[in-house]
Amino acid sequence: GAVLLGLTVSAVQADTWTVDDDGKADFNNIQAAVDAASDGDTINVAPGTYTHDTGEVVFMSGKNIILQSTVLHGAVIDGQGTRRGITCTQGEPASTLISGFVIQNCHTGGGGGGFLISFSSPTISNCKILNNSANTGGGVQAEYCNSTWIDCEFQGNSVNTDGGGAFIKNECDIAMTGCTF
Repeated sequence: GAVLLGLTVSAVQADTWTVDDDGKADFNNIQAAVDAASDGDTINVAPGTYTHDTGEVVFMSGKNIILQSTVLHGAVIDGQGTRRGITCTQGEPASTLISGFVIQNCHTGGGGGGFLISFSSPTISNCKILNNSANTGGGVQAEYCNSTWIDCEFQGNSVNTDGGGAFIKNECDIAMTGCTF
């Protein structure tokens, strides 16, 4: 006799989430969308100014996602002078993409005012990193990573000790193409 095996195959479907600070979307803040997203998802952020009430505006949580502004430089991540912009410290791969944002007025007493990248390798494209401050790496501090930066602008970032625009250290290979300081 023949044996019939019933196999169930479930395809993993990537989701697209929307963020709008006016509330006409899935979320009204970026962090809530990142928290809800799964690997492979896309988060589209509408024009507006986004902040958060914790240590950083966006903590990427190791997610392999696309986080993008729907209008080039229309979505602003603003640290209000009291918090870091974006943190990637949980093994985000090169396929994690952060694109089209203005990251401004971010601050930390440690490293990486605009971005802190450690043990992660996200791709950052078409971002403006403006007027951020930190003890080291006002715009970005990167270590133990292989990150790619494409067409980003660094301007007005400041530090107390090292690396106004970018502070790259400790076994970090950053590829920058078309970036201006």
